[in-house]
Amino acid sequence: MSEPSPRPSLVRWLYTHNPFYAISAALMLYAVRAGYGELQIGSINCWVMMGVLAGYTLLLAGVAVCIVRLGRVWEDARSILLLLLLLFLAVSISADDLFVKATTPGEGTALLVSGFLFSVAVSAGVIWGSRIRVGWEYAVPFVLYLALFFAMPWWCSPELHPRATRMLNWTVFLFPQVAALLNLTLLSAVRRGAKGVANNGTPWPWPWFPWTAFGVIAVAVVIRSFALAMTFGQTGPIWGDIKARSGIVFDTIWGPYFLIPFGLSILVSLFEGALAAGNHAVARKTMLFSPSLLLLALPWSSGWAFESFLIGKVTATIGSPLWWTTLLLLVFFGWALLRKVAGASVGFVSLIALLAFVGADTISLRTIGAPHSAPLFVAGTLLAIAAAIRKSSAGCFAASAILISALWLVLPATPLAAFRMTTCYHLLLSCCVVFGLIFRDRFSTLLRLIGAAWLPLTSLSMMSGYLAGDVPIAWKLLYVFGATAICFACAALGRSKWYLYASTGSTAVLGYGLMMLGFRGAASLVGREAMTALSWSVATLLIGVLISAHKAQWLPKWFSPNWSNGHGRKLAPAGDSLDGAGNLPTLSVAEADDSE
Repeated sequence: MSEPSPRPSLVRWLYTHNPFYAISAALMLYAVRAGYGELQIGSINCWVMMGVLAGYTLLLAGVAVCIVRLGRVWEDARSILLLLLLLFLAVSISADDLFVKATTPGEGTALLVSGFLFSVAVSAGVIWGSRIRVGWEYAVPFVLYLALFFAMPWWCSPELHPRATRMLNWTVFLFPQVAALLNLTLLSAVRRGAKGVANNGTPWPWPWFPWTAFGVIAVAVVIRSFALAMTFGQTGPIWGDIKARSGIVFDTIWGPYFLIPFGLSILVSLFEGALAAGNHAVARKTMLFSPSLLLLALPWSSGWAFESFLIGKVTATIGSPLWWTTLLLLVFFGWALLRKVAGASVGFVSLIALLAFVGADTISLRTIGAPHSAPLFVAGTLLAIAAAIRKSSAGCFAASAILISALWLVLPATPLAAFRMTTCYHLLLSCCVVFGLIFRDRFSTLLRLIGAAWLPLTSLSMMSGYLAGDVPIAWKLLYVFGATAICFACAALGRSKWYLYASTGSTAVLGYGLMMLGFRGAASLVGREAMTALSWSVATLLIGVLISAHKAQWLPKWFSPNWSNGHGRKLAPAGDSLDGAGNLPTLSVAEADDSE
């Protein structure tokens, strides 16, 4: 007897996940919305529509309790419980139109109070009937969220609370900010972790229970925020006849920047939860993801209502979203720094540096003005202190680059304005040389190589006139002599062949300069062509003699010592990588090999 063929994959998927509860709920919401289009807005009709939604919600709640108590079908029950949260949101939104035209407090207040009590009662009944155990750390924020959803249309009603258009817009803007504060009330539950939902009466493990429900609430906050702007904003139905509209007006005061504090509160919860669970990798990833909130601060719309509120109200009152988002992220990274999360110090300093370019009036990338020096000085100083404590050459060089950039912005207002380029150039060169000598890590090796190439090139540029075309030749020779002496000193102090080769190159440049002095006088006697050939002849002869002398081992050993590039230190293997804190590894140090 042949075995029965398995069900087709689509049928099996429908049977396993049973999406028909969601389809039914979506059709019910569409039916209610369509009914609003036919019925005249009024207290009686709003009660009817809310009653339909409440009855359907009660039916779904009863089904959920039955399939859990009698059938233990937890997968289908999970879908129904999440749908109940969305239906509670729909019940609160269903009264918005009534509050648009409400003339007495009693018409809508009783409606929303009844809706709120109904939602709390249904939630408590489902939890009790399904024998699910939820702690007060979750129950209290959940009830507060429901109260916020139902209170907002009552509070935004221009008839019940007469206020200027400006104040009404601020009321709509504050809704997600209040939701962000409510989200922070979950921090006690977050820190308890899985212990807070142990033996919860369901087969769902933490964090799926109960955080999936609060994930749905987060989505509901976004939808409710946009719905409030659609209804009560400057282009909403309170400002005109709904029947006269040809369609939905999407030019509202709402923008993604409304959600920045709420999004940050979610990231803070994830961050604290990861630290409580001892998962520092997830905490670090959450912290590194947080700067993406800056994308929400950009103006993603160009409508009249959107720009008038963003520019004329928000930016003029509390500053641009880019600016206060940067400040909020700065606080978050500061908190992460106190919690000793790897990489927090770099982010903290970077955000301070960002404030040099983003001000209270910076609305978009196109409105970024001239940078400010003060944030760069602060960022560079903090980074220098942290890098000095960690003995990191990369951090110290980055800090010096930031401080020199700040100095570049300050010098035009000082008597050294004419020497701004020269001053900043040589300060950066000096930092490269000094940090390459005093530190002993991978990046300092790179700095020594760069410094050894940088000094002779600067000397050559000085002599060729690229950097100092109007400087007298005597001063140029003195400069090159000083650069040559520095190369010799660095070669001796750092026992670095790179600086020894650099000193050779600088000496050649110095010789070139001295020859130029004699060349000009001699050229007037024997001709320029003859002197050019003679100069190259002498130079090539000298190179040939040096090569032969090296082959014959006639040169003293100090001319080519057995040096490693940096005090004879042994570098770490090439496979070494950054440690967990994002720092360069400490390199092993060998005794200097001074043998000749």
